[in-house]
Amino acid sequence: MTNVTARIAIAGSGCVLPSGWGVERFWSAAREGRSAISPLHSPLFYSERVTAFGHVADDDHQRSRQDVAQNLQRYCPPAVIWGVSAVRQALAEAGLEPGADGVRFGLYCCQGGYTHPSIASYGELLQECQTEGGADMRRLAQRVLQERALDPFLVLKSLSNGLLGVVSLALKLECESNAYMQGVAGNLAALREACAALQSGRIDAAIVVGAGSELDPLALAALAEAGVISSDGSQSLRAFDRQGTGGIAGEGAAALVLRRADDLPAGPKTCLTALFAHPRLDSLNLPDKQVDLLISSATGDPQKDTSLARTLARAGAVHITSSTPLTGILSGAPSLVDLILARQTLHAQSITPVIGLQQSVDAHLPFVTGEPRDAVLHDCLVINRDDNGFSACYQLEFRAAD
Repeated sequence: MTNVTARIAIAGSGCVLPSGWGVERFWSAAREGRSAISPLHSPLFYSERVTAFGHVADDDHQRSRQDVAQNLQRYCPPAVIWGVSAVRQALAEAGLEPGADGVRFGLYCCQGGYTHPSIASYGELLQECQTEGGADMRRLAQRVLQERALDPFLVLKSLSNGLLGVVSLALKLECESNAYMQGVAGNLAALREACAALQSGRIDAAIVVGAGSELDPLALAALAEAGVISSDGSQSLRAFDRQGTGGIAGEGAAALVLRRADDLPAGPKTCLTALFAHPRLDSLNLPDKQVDLLISSATGDPQKDTSLARTLARAGAVHITSSTPLTGILSGAPSLVDLILARQTLHAQSITPVIGLQQSVDAHLPFVTGEPRDAVLHDCLVINRDDNGFSACYQLEFRAAD
């Protein structure tokens, strides 16, 4: 457990998700119970078994590109572009502009979907060697064997510090920085380091950003083989539902700007007060007092969600919801997205429903279903579980006024 001794507030947030560009689009979709999961579409591959995905719309991608200089875009897979855009949104809400106000920044990045070769790179190479009679195999062999056109360091979707490098260049940041792996563990590590740097006084503002995409046949095949996503043609993710058929992958980016609460003007604030983690879900430490709200990740698999529900029951929350059916399972920013949802919920004092939940795996748990539910909310837990079993919990506190 990590206690956040100084009050660390979320000063700004931003996202590019299947629900749309920006936090307001994400919040609107959550309130309306409108899932952004849609039929899987890609110009490079087709699957009859994995048929749904949480896509970032092309219009939202094109809007995000406006936040990245043309000369940097050549180094950016789509997820990195979304990450830069999410950071700019978060900074704008926080009222910060790097280099213009003397604020000392820290940058902590989590990047997903980069550990396998890019199918697009293979496709481009084959297209380059195409002739009227078919592929020029001699040319192809020369490019691969002599010119190293498929050197793995060139065809990876992006290196593990690609997001960090592009964000720092795009924003002209000169600051403390770290790159972390994807998923719940990476998000937790980035948030812990950000909070520690703020508490020690090394920095004045922390930028925490995660981005990733699994829209790739190799990635989806690996997730299906591991049982993380459904391979039976399912079109919806039924979280905590007895009729669930498995997970569905998604993509996107989310960013937070964290500051010491005492450095912010008076007004409503959502603050991180503690961070917990454990490699086993059933051993995850939880607060010993009842909380008003719990936001949890989900798998869409009834057996796995039943196990997760036992942990949720230990938290004794008054209300429980989940964002996973809205976006799909995210590789780059699962915890950051849930922290954004927590902040929006606490400020609105209104809880969004678990999309599509009809037959709960635990009828005794207070899942919010149907319409948004107004409530008096003072605190919140966010519980995230990775597909490898690693779990994290974040404790937040809401203050309407100082």
